[in-house]
Amino acid sequence: MLTIQELVLIFGLIGVLGGWAMGRIGTWFAARHGSARPQEVNHRIRALEADLRVAQRKAEEAELAIERSREETGQLQTQVQTGAAALLERDHEMEHLRKRLADECAKTQALREELVDRAEQTIRANVRVKEAETELSVARAGSEAVIEQVQQLAAEREELTGKLRVLQAEAASQPRGKITRLPLRDPTER
Repeated sequence: MLTIQELVLIFGLIGVLGGWAMGRIGTWFAARHGSARPQEVNHRIRALEADLRVAQRKAEEAELAIERSREETGQLQTQVQTGAAALLERDHEMEHLRKRLADECAKTQALREELVDRAEQTIRANVRVKEAETELSVARAGSEAVIEQVQQLAAEREELTGKLRVLQAEAASQPRGKITRLPLRDPTER
């Protein structure tokens, strides 16, 4: 009887010989089928080479497109940077203009307040002038009334003085024995 080691050795030898035989049979079948279809293999190789050339061309075109895109991206980045710098400059200018506008608004407000004060003073002065004109016209009317009264009184005095002279002349021409009294006049008749 055989030992386990011998059995393992026999099965290993059978496996190696079986593998060798199977490899030879596989090679024989492959050579037989390979020699019958070399045109298909050549056609397949040419098709793969054509696909490879197309893929390489597409890869080159893609690289060119990527390069163009990089150039356009660079140009766009330059434009963006230029635009950002212009925007920053405009922002500074706008801030400067806002400050100037705020200053001008403050000046305008101060001038408005001064103008309002001056207008109030002018209105007050005009009111005082109108009051003075009113007082002056009242005083003028009063003085005209007084002058008129004085003129009436002067005319009455002249008249009375004339009558008094006439009476004195009559009294001087009459004998002295008789004294003539002048009639009294009512003070409301003046």
